[in-house]
Amino acid sequence: MEELYLIMRDFLEVEYNQESFVCLLKAAEATYTDENQVDARLIANSAKVYLKGLQEDLRAAINRMDSYIAENAKKQ
Repeated sequence: MEELYLIMRDFLEVEYNQESFVCLLKAAEATYTDENQVDARLIANSAKVYLKGLQEDLRAAINRMDSYIAENAKKQ
């Protein structure tokens, strides 16, 4: 049962990080003007790196949950 709580915490953390990512995208949208293209590129690049990290975290949490469910199915 503890493993399920840890997995749920991971999902909640991913959700929180996705909200942070949305804030980055809003900042990029507000920053993007002809004068500030360099700033917009930096924000966009940061957003891409951040999103890749979120996807890896989510994939890891899903794999943990799948493993946990498979192990408990074998026990029953």
